[in-house]
Amino acid sequence: MGADSAAAPEVADHTEPGYDYNPSMLTSVGVVVLLATMLLVGTAILALPIEMVMFFSMVVIMILLRIVGFSFRDVQDAAFDSVRQVIELLLILLSVGMLLSAWAMSGTIPTIINYGLELISPTWFLPTAVLLCSVVSLFTGTSWGTMGSVGVALMAVGGGLGLSLPIVAGAVISGAYFGDKLSLLSDSTNLNAAITKTPLLTHIRYMLWTTGPAYVVTLVLFSVIGFAMPRRQNIGSEIEEITQGLASSYQLGLVTLIPLVVTLAMLLLRLPPFIAIVAGALSGGAVAILWQGMSFADVMTGLHSGYESTIGIEEVDGLVSGGGMLSMAGVVLLFMFAVAISGLLQLGGYVQKILTAILQKADTRRKLMVTTSPAMFLSVGLGASFSFGAVMVGTLFTPAYRRLGLRPQNLSRTLEDSGTVYDAFFPWAGGGVFAAGVLGVATVEYMPFMFFAYSSTIFGLILAITQFKVATKQTQPVTETIGIPDPERYRPR
Repeated sequence: MGADSAAAPEVADHTEPGYDYNPSMLTSVGVVVLLATMLLVGTAILALPIEMVMFFSMVVIMILLRIVGFSFRDVQDAAFDSVRQVIELLLILLSVGMLLSAWAMSGTIPTIINYGLELISPTWFLPTAVLLCSVVSLFTGTSWGTMGSVGVALMAVGGGLGLSLPIVAGAVISGAYFGDKLSLLSDSTNLNAAITKTPLLTHIRYMLWTTGPAYVVTLVLFSVIGFAMPRRQNIGSEIEEITQGLASSYQLGLVTLIPLVVTLAMLLLRLPPFIAIVAGALSGGAVAILWQGMSFADVMTGLHSGYESTIGIEEVDGLVSGGGMLSMAGVVLLFMFAVAISGLLQLGGYVQKILTAILQKADTRRKLMVTTSPAMFLSVGLGASFSFGAVMVGTLFTPAYRRLGLRPQNLSRTLEDSGTVYDAFFPWAGGGVFAAGVLGVATVEYMPFMFFAYSSTIFGLILAITQFKVATKQTQPVTETIGIPDPERYRPR
């Protein structure tokens, strides 16, 4: 027994409260590389479902944390507490599935498709989508609400016009995050300003120097694509066939737009997105029963399992079918496991270690501002949430900005230019999971067309390198030390 015990590897059991584990830089990078390798091998080489890959990656990180000394209770709580913080978002995802099927059954989506095909030119559709989503997001302060309402309708119209859906998704996302970024009502705008202690209006005003040019570039690129995109020769006859098929199978008209109006009105009244989306789904179900003549049982089945159009016209059936609570099950699992992993990485201190090492190399204003951009991008990916990145980078980098005489609006602007706009970039992050689920396009497919995100980062780096429109003050010694942000301040988007 003694020999066996001596030969077995000893695992420390640090169960006392406040166990302080300080990983090395090599260990921290190794854990991140291991996680990336598991995701790459599992999805790209073994072709496994990404939900399963994320689940087993979570288990591996749990085992590693146990080996380095954390108790099983600590490890479990880190993962579970992170998931508990995003229960609202998981419910939003499920409710979006119901909204999609409800709007199909009620005739909301068919009516929008019909009007869109008749009124919007395919050439100008993409910049129109950017502008429309920008306005809605600016007034509602929510990119998710915009994508889940106007974005759904625009995707259906774009499909009817024969446009590439990944490109349409890129236009919707670009517009949604432009408004989210500049809105006084946006949680991301207020969060970044609060973390860096920047007055809200000052934060927004300084963002215009990067957001304005980025938005112009985005509109120009989507306009060029709209003009250059090849058109099918028979698009006119196809549109006519779609509109006739919709008119013969649904009772179209303004009544069917009630669910859309209900959703947008609640968002404008600043009600929580979950309430607005559920109300849109329930009102859609009511219209399906009272206006389209569907039975209560059929509507409930559609809300649960999805709606399948049986018009007989392939293009129409493909545009209208789908949705349902079950359609979001995989999306919910993916986001849940990703958030759990971010909690585990935070428990181990791996992200903090990497960010601190990056920060120590930035000894000039230019280096610090340039370094902030990739640090924020990395944090959003590792934390599966822009909020995680904002809290981590904002908290760790604020003392350095003060020490070098940089005003806080420089940091808050960079957090937006390289963080908020990438909320929908990573397939496992909350924004990416939501956008892919609600728009019906895989993240990797619309990723190349997130022009607003890329342009924002580029213009942000240009200002950092040239030091143009960089607010400074007299440098003063800063007594703050770099510390680890309080996990309780982090709430994934």
